[in-house]
Amino acid sequence: MTVQRDETAAMGRRRPSWRELGWIFVTYLKDYCANCTLVGFSYIANSRLHPTERIVWLICVVLSAMGCYYLIDDYQRSFPIRAVSIVYESLPPFSNWKFPTVSVCEVVYKYDLGPEVEDYVKSLGGAVDGDYNYDVETHVSFILFPHQYHEGTIKSHCQPSEDCADCASCPETGHRELLKRFGANCSDVFIQCKLSDRVFDCCQYFLPLITPFGRCYLLNSLQNNVRGSEHWLPNILAPGTERALMNLLTHRPVQVNLLNEEDIPHTALAAVGVSVTDPGQHKTLQFNMESMENDQDVHEIVPQARNCYFPEEVLPFSVYKVYSFSTCITDCTRQFQMRMCGCTPYMMNPFADPRYPDCDLAGLNCLESHFMVKPDAKLMLGKKDGKTKCECLPSCNEGDIRAIYESVSDFNPSSTARNVTLSMTALPTDQYRRQALRTRLDVVVSVGGMLGLFLGASILSGIEFIHYFTVRAMSNAVRARQERV
Repeated sequence: MTVQRDETAAMGRRRPSWRELGWIFVTYLKDYCANCTLVGFSYIANSRLHPTERIVWLICVVLSAMGCYYLIDDYQRSFPIRAVSIVYESLPPFSNWKFPTVSVCEVVYKYDLGPEVEDYVKSLGGAVDGDYNYDVETHVSFILFPHQYHEGTIKSHCQPSEDCADCASCPETGHRELLKRFGANCSDVFIQCKLSDRVFDCCQYFLPLITPFGRCYLLNSLQNNVRGSEHWLPNILAPGTERALMNLLTHRPVQVNLLNEEDIPHTALAAVGVSVTDPGQHKTLQFNMESMENDQDVHEIVPQARNCYFPEEVLPFSVYKVYSFSTCITDCTRQFQMRMCGCTPYMMNPFADPRYPDCDLAGLNCLESHFMVKPDAKLMLGKKDGKTKCECLPSCNEGDIRAIYESVSDFNPSSTARNVTLSMTALPTDQYRRQALRTRLDVVVSVGGMLGLFLGASILSGIEFIHYFTVRAMSNAVRARQERV
């Protein structure tokens, strides 16, 4: 008796073969099918039924599973194009006005860079045929005002002269420092600012930012400001008592653009704006604005399905504080510039991120040879080189700003100031709204309905399946071991 018990114990301790494990799994599977709540499985596992009946039920279950898979797969494939809907809705009467973000960027007037820049160019040396080197001045002008760049500018103006060893040469490095040294300060640009006929401190609310257009001053921009801060100008206006009218007086020639809060001025993208360059010049720009509102459920949908990014969804390689289409184009351009030449112009890196070193003169020549100093935005969108691909989506908060009328310039001979008037004359009556057509709850309900319709499945069915092959299997194994002992 003792020997038989020892042999039984030895068999219990022996590791079962793969064939034995397979038969154990088949036993569990048959037990599951015979007792589960899924419709049809119990008939398939019932050995007392005629084989023909069991085969018919097997065919029905397989067809139902295929139909369920097909519908779920079709639902998932159609999700990206049917996840959201943009509707055009009317606003309540006498809704408040919201004045858009304004950018003011200094431009060049008749190639007049000022006496300080001219003295700096003279300090670098002269030219072959004179005391002043206009080629070097042109390159310095590009550094200070990037919007002036044209293909071939660097190569044509920065070639060393073999006939003049003492001639001026283009500055090799320190381009960012040149902007800090010679770029206009806020007080150098603005004279007076008004919104709805109320004067406000220009330099408190217009904050500087380096952009692909050059150094600009932005009013109520999320790129260099925060809503509710002391530098955020209250821009919600009551239509009964206030006018959506802004007047800007500047010392210097400027380009004034209207933007969304997350956008930046960009040389490759068309913007709604107006430029005033001549002393005493005055222009009026009338515009219309329709905002974009998003339902809360839209945030739950992935960007590829809703086809947009929210400002807080900043890309990993971005240097900007919030996302927008214009910053994405800039980020993509910088990525390609880094891969091609190992550097990027300072205007593509506004906050001097150490991941992206500034280009020196050799780096700019490298970029120009690849036509990447100021590439076309349309070409960038489809450009890829294996590791880098530019896939920019619109901003989810991006509203529609349209120019209605730009007046012919009038001049005040007794003034040297430039005058810009921005006016939204018509009360906004409509807006866009992005709605979620399929939220997470809709996905759960739809998929659960398909599983229930074709297979009679539910959440408890899934728990039951896990239970049979974990808890039940372990319990049976422990019971069998106890019986052998």
